[in-house]
Amino acid sequence: MFIYVISIGYWFFQIVKVALTIYIILIYLPFLPRLQTVMKDIMNPLLRPVRSMLSRSVFNTRGLDMSPIILYLLVAYGSQLCLAMSPR
Repeated sequence: MFIYVISIGYWFFQIVKVALTIYIILIYLPFLPRLQTVMKDIMNPLLRPVRSMLSRSVFNTRGLDMSPIILYLLVAYGSQLCLAMSPR
């Protein structure tokens, strides 16, 4: 049972990583505005807590939005944690 929970968590993190990669590409290289709007609607609930933490921290960069990159690093860490917790 435990292996299934870890597996679901791992695949969730992988899907979020792919969606976040697409979001980063579409935000920094603006093309396909309808897809960009859809990806903003999907990713904003995940990015909102990171943005609020960044706005209150020393790393507050007013011109550059670093929250997608930080969220990507957190998700990559989560997927690696799931791999480390899985029994071999």
